[in-house]
Amino acid sequence: MPDIRRFDEFMDEALYGASGFYVRGGRPAAQGGDFATSPELGTLFAQSIAGYLDRTWDDLGRPSPLVVVEGGAGRGTLCRDVLAHVEECSDALQYVMVERVARQRAEALEAIGESQPVRAAPDLPDGPFVGVVLANELLDNLPFRLLERSEAGWQEIHVAPEGSAEVLREAPADAAAMAETLAPGAAPGARVPLQLKAAVWVRRALRSLERGRLLMFDYGVRRTTELAQRPQSEWLRTYRSQRRGQNPLHAPGTADITCDVAFDQLPPGATLSTQVDWLIGAGIESMTAKARARWQRSRSNPTADTFAARTLLDEAAALTDPGGMGAFWAAEWRVG
Repeated sequence: MPDIRRFDEFMDEALYGASGFYVRGGRPAAQGGDFATSPELGTLFAQSIAGYLDRTWDDLGRPSPLVVVEGGAGRGTLCRDVLAHVEECSDALQYVMVERVARQRAEALEAIGESQPVRAAPDLPDGPFVGVVLANELLDNLPFRLLERSEAGWQEIHVAPEGSAEVLREAPADAAAMAETLAPGAAPGARVPLQLKAAVWVRRALRSLERGRLLMFDYGVRRTTELAQRPQSEWLRTYRSQRRGQNPLHAPGTADITCDVAFDQLPPGATLSTQVDWLIGAGIESMTAKARARWQRSRSNPTADTFAARTLLDEAAALTDPGGMGAFWAAEWRVG
């Protein structure tokens, strides 16, 4: 059967090919988008990142410039709001939005404006530089290989032409050995992602830093073996128009394809915390204290300010929901 591809090759084409989901216009947004991420809910997430950058700049000895590289920047929502809220490091800040899709880079630069210290690039800049590399929900979108445990050992999932069917082929020795190490004792029929591109991206980001931090937010699990114990449909998902799909092979290019991140497949050395714990440590409770007091004081006789306070509190609740975004992982690596 001609043109059979590994799953990561199929996924790359479905998301970033000429008729790929992101190239055709798939986008995050709380209203009217295909899926919602933390920056699209409001500005609280960006305010938390801005405070983190101010503190990190001070910890690094107040370098000038402080280079901030955002991976998977999309249309620049997080960048725009971070620039609006940084304080201490604003004069030193040089912001690089890394976005693979050319149209999104152009839209981001147009939305942010020429007066801001921002440039856009299709890939990570070369280092070394002093600063911060950050990304929100990037690693789950990086194409991954897909392996299945059979009675005879690990096999690799390939995709037939037009994404119409799966084909099992014997996994290369290195891929099989990695799967066996990451998911020892997996039962026949178990599947796991092999997230090599995510690991490579993190290594490249770390190598680009002379001194600084790598901070990434994403949903996932600590260990690959956790995914091997769950059905594939629970950790390999598709989204379109805020609705979850089922089969990633159906109509490629029309939906986002995403996967829980197995953090044990990434380079070691990260400090992991849940997003809710990270945001609390970043001061989200103090950011919402006045809104909480205003709501308690005026909710029986609400005004426009009261409803604005309620909106802010709802945003904070969504970001810290332990059954939703609050359960995402914040992973921080430190260099130098």
